[in-house]
Amino acid sequence: MPLTHRFALVASLCLGLAACTDPGTTTDGSSTDAGTTTASTTTASTTVDEPTTTSGVDTTDGGTDTTVAPTGTDTATTSVDTNQECPPVSEAFGPAGGELSLCGATLRVPVDAVAEDVVFGIEVIEPPTTPPFEQEFASPVFRFTPDDVAFAQPVELILPRPETDYRISLARHVPEEDAFWIVEACDITDTTIAQSFFQLGTFATLRGTYKYPDSTSGLGDGTIELEFLGNTASFPIDMSGFGIYSDAEDGSRTLTVKSIRDVDGGVESLRIDFAVDGTGDIASLVAVEWLSTVSGGGYTYIVDLIGSDGVITLSDSADNHYAGELSAIAHGGNPPHDEPLHATFDVTLEKYAFPPELSCFGGE
Repeated sequence: MPLTHRFALVASLCLGLAACTDPGTTTDGSSTDAGTTTASTTTASTTVDEPTTTSGVDTTDGGTDTTVAPTGTDTATTSVDTNQECPPVSEAFGPAGGELSLCGATLRVPVDAVAEDVVFGIEVIEPPTTPPFEQEFASPVFRFTPDDVAFAQPVELILPRPETDYRISLARHVPEEDAFWIVEACDITDTTIAQSFFQLGTFATLRGTYKYPDSTSGLGDGTIELEFLGNTASFPIDMSGFGIYSDAEDGSRTLTVKSIRDVDGGVESLRIDFAVDGTGDIASLVAVEWLSTVSGGGYTYIVDLIGSDGVITLSDSADNHYAGELSAIAHGGNPPHDEPLHATFDVTLEKYAFPPELSCFGGE
């Protein structure tokens, strides 16, 4: 499976596991220190319609005109002339901090972020590359400088965002990959999206081109039959759990099924994460997690991290229906030890992706 998709699945699992990385880091590995963000009343200057599958940005004349213009049923657009309306701004700030704004974007330097005067700047630039799969630009692309300095305190970036029913995200350009990576944005209002970073760079607001359900509640159906700890148990996919998948540009998918069932004296939960290649036939097991409030505590398998010997095979993968079996050596219990598990499954999944802000402290 593609590395980026496997990373995304493992990262989501890390939220509940102490063995994984701090949730206050972005997908590019830079710290965001989510707890430092603050609300903003900056007014967005970008008004756009619902998304299409195009990038939504038209640049002409060497970057002198950046237009956010999805072609929906009502083409309300905002044209930004980077020479006249949005000329670059810069100012030197020292240990006392300071603030810069440009065309709906704001850079806030807190106290003691730098030990001496540093020139900070914002400019609107042409997009250095296209937005990620199933995303389009929902703001101009802003370059915040200096982008080669690590600060002692995180600097807050606030970008404008449009009013829309589609999902809004914050993205950072990663030059080494020549790609925009979505990062968590822990402060989102009706008009802005914000986060704090220890290092600056190029950022943009993104809007998804697929309207995801509001939550996972009620998504998917089917059953998982689990053989574990000497017992066989049936886990239905119902309102207490979910069955979901998300697509990638190469045709591959990441898939998650979760079920919670009542048992005498408590509950048990089972979550399985796997990936399917572009053919739809070859699957790889990413993670399995079994938890109990009654006995055994919890056991986990995460590929290349916890447990071993994870294998999954599919007997059916037509449309959104998946059937097959899996096995793994899971680690857990008290005292910690390894236990083999085996499961068969017959499930139908629905399209959904967890928003990145779920990894923020206090995310819902």
